Amino acid sequence: MQRLYFRERDGMAASATRRLYEAFPFPSPGVNRPLIDVVANELPLVVEGGLRDGWSVLDAGCGTGHTMIGLARAYPNVHFVGLEPSNASRGIAQRLAERHGITNVEFADGAMPDAVLERRFEFVYSFGVVHHLPDPKAGLKWLGDHLADHGLLHLWLYNAIGEVQRMRDRELVRLMAADEDSHGLDVVRALGLSLSLDAYGMPGAWAGAALDQDEQDVFDADAYLNPVVHTLRFGDLPELLDGVTDWVAADRVYGPDGAPYLDLSGTGEFAAQGPEVLRPEDLFEDPGLRTRIGGLGNLDRLRAVELVQRPTGFRVLAGRGGSLRRCTRRVAGNLLTGPARGAPLP
Repeated sequence: MQRLYFRERDGMAASATRRLYEAFPFPSPGVNRPLIDVVANELPLVVEGGLRDGWSVLDAGCGTGHTMIGLARAYPNVHFVGLEPSNASRGIAQRLAERHGITNVEFADGAMPDAVLERRFEFVYSFGVVHHLPDPKAGLKWLGDHLADHGLLHLWLYNAIGEVQRMRDRELVRLMAADEDSHGLDVVRALGLSLSLDAYGMPGAWAGAALDQDEQDVFDADAYLNPVVHTLRFGDLPELLDGVTDWVAADRVYGPDGAPYLDLSGTGEFAAQGPEVLRPEDLFEDPGLRTRIGGLGNLDRLRAVELVQRPTGFRVLAGRGGSLRRCTRRVAGNLLTGPARGAPLP
């Protein structure tokens, strides 16, 4: 009986989340708005050479498709599947693909962990979705089940350290917006809340143009009205992905002070390319503290990064088989759990 109760409760929460995104398609309700190219531009900093021709890629929770269509435009010889439960969001994504003449995409109706996709993918990414699932571990298992033998999984998640104030504000909004017939955006406005993308280290915009009012409404609805939010830390991922992938590695942190890539082993790999890079030793000027943090393991070094930087979001890579060999040296030096030994690439 208790298991049935939890299943029904989780189903109600998932339905409420779906209704929210029907009213506020995320990340942008505008088909005329710019594509979000930032993920396509960053991929070579994570995967050597970017996505390979012939790969199948899954965007698990593609929303309005502004990110996936940007990726599909950058990688015309890669096939993309966008999984999305919101009819409104998926409809915008389909029109967006038509507007830009993108044909290497398809869309599937459904949500983790119940969607049926009878295929596996060389690259799976899910940005800002897993933390909105009633059961994140079940969602991660679903993602792992859809990874190819040497597949890569890329995740973006809310960080518990930097999101403390927003979680308080969100709780107050949900308390005051007791009317189930209202989404509660009027309460968000009455409380004077409005979340800037600066909070996630993206000054001004994430698509090269400042948010218009409709997008700001969508962003604030996502920030304060979503009925399901789990905030996490790097240290949660090894357990959550245990048995799902063979290895987990840190990638990046996001917050008001910027969005640096993490380089725990000091590869210096991107010095000539110019992106912001953070080594844990950079957190301290005192030589003794720099020596101390240098002697810690990767998980403890990341704990220090979280406690000092207070990030609002973070990214991790995970994979199966020999997939780590497809990543940059920086990612390989950021391991939280080790790869399976002797697993060759096909």
